[in-house]
Amino acid sequence: MIICNVKDGIGIRGRNADGSIHCETISHSNFRPYMFSDSSPINNQLAFSAKDSDGRFTIQVKFDLTTETNIDGNKLYRVTWTPNNPRYAKDVRIALEANNINTYEADVSHHYRYSIDEVEEIPEHPLRKWYWDMEWQQGGEYDEAITCIVIYDNFDDEYSVFAWHPQSKEVELVDNDSFTLHRFNSEYNMLSGFLAYCMDSDPDMLISWFGWKFDIPKLFTRMVHYDIDPRLMSPFDEISGIGWKNNKPTIWKKKVEGYSPVYQPIKGIITVALDLVFERQWNDAQRGTLPSLALDYVSESVLGDKKLVSDKFPDKNDFFKHAWLEDPNTYLEYAFKDVELIKRIDEENHCVEAVLSLQRLLKAPFDACFYASNMGGIYFMRNATWKAPTGKKEERREYEGAMIYNPLSEGTNGLHQNVAAFDYAQLYPSMIISRNISWETISKEPTELAVNLATPRDFSDVTEEKMFYYKTDKLGLLPKSLIELKALRNEYKKNMKAATSKDEKVKWNNNQLAVKRLMASFYGITAYQGFGWANVDLAASITA
Repeated sequence: MIICNVKDGIGIRGRNADGSIHCETISHSNFRPYMFSDSSPINNQLAFSAKDSDGRFTIQVKFDLTTETNIDGNKLYRVTWTPNNPRYAKDVRIALEANNINTYEADVSHHYRYSIDEVEEIPEHPLRKWYWDMEWQQGGEYDEAITCIVIYDNFDDEYSVFAWHPQSKEVELVDNDSFTLHRFNSEYNMLSGFLAYCMDSDPDMLISWFGWKFDIPKLFTRMVHYDIDPRLMSPFDEISGIGWKNNKPTIWKKKVEGYSPVYQPIKGIITVALDLVFERQWNDAQRGTLPSLALDYVSESVLGDKKLVSDKFPDKNDFFKHAWLEDPNTYLEYAFKDVELIKRIDEENHCVEAVLSLQRLLKAPFDACFYASNMGGIYFMRNATWKAPTGKKEERREYEGAMIYNPLSEGTNGLHQNVAAFDYAQLYPSMIISRNISWETISKEPTELAVNLATPRDFSDVTEEKMFYYKTDKLGLLPKSLIELKALRNEYKKNMKAATSKDEKVKWNNNQLAVKRLMASFYGITAYQGFGWANVDLAASITA
């Protein structure tokens, strides 16, 4: 399921069990943006002046008392505004804080809010995945021109190559058994053909290697250069940074060239930065630091395969400068090989499917499945009985991290016989559970669940005490969530062991890894200062 912010509301797009597509827009009237506050002005009304591209206007803010509370049990007001567009949430928050009114969950993205309130399940249906890559000229007569676009479509199980070549060159593009070749005589016609193919195929995902940084901005830029509207790629006719002016598409280059790897610019299509997904998976598996994320290095290290090398132009600089015009068929094979490697990296390591498993677990938008603050925040908003305050920029507090064992400083270096090694399973989650560490369990009175924040980060004796206590009467949200997730992960592991097919084993392995990643994010959000769920005392207690 794809959940995204669109101009008129929330865009929902997904596939049914039979592969058919459902696509709808939930208007702002049917799902209003909102936040919470702990107080309200007289008459529960506030109005202030704001400004957008059309000039100045008035925002009317309304406060309705609810049964929702903050962590102290104080009732909160539900805050809505007119015009009821989420783009004004920041203006409302600033206006409230200027009136000494504290806000809660004012920094929650509107499509996250919709997911938390309205989405009860994300069905597990096959998605149409496009693995893709492009090549373009740098320098020379055709500087900046896109020369070819390569796609692998998992529904068709077919590679397609869109390519053009100047008619004046006495070189013929020939068919290749590995892919279907779509020939064109100009870049304009190739881009038009690609757009028509995309609109007809209607893919759910575009998966690329550093495409967020290079290929996507380049594609949009060249389309707009020829007055081709890239927004037609989107099921909702919306792409961030692309507009319409004077009867032709326009581009805000600063935004388009500044996409982050997790940002979703094409509304209704998931764009996947496989380089980021693979790196996260590699790090989670504790396989060491990758010295390079270049596709050539990763494919050779992981797959034992590498990019094509041209006999005519073995030097890469010469190849990219001359091969398209002088040896175009080898050039297209090179481009095809890149997409083949991208597809293999994903399918043999199940990278994207692991993120989709996490998305189903969180019941959240795809872009929420990468950073601890998003994952943990969404999970806790679904399960907490109180509302967290809006994150604020505050002076950073330092605290002691975990002990990093140093044999030299501890005097244990040298040869030792009969050494045993052990691993503490899920160390930080276990610490949270053992001391009932949570926001609402902090105790001002001494209890048996005590933590000494001054615990030495070496093997020296404890000479100082800075005690922090946690209540014992009720299990807190943080440990409760971890216990439930640990049970869920064990269930997935049992299912994986009992599976009789490779696909079933992969499915349950992805699910248990998704739970593991979510659990691992919980410490991170307590330490993420400036975030609404952050609490340095909790983070310090965990590491102590």
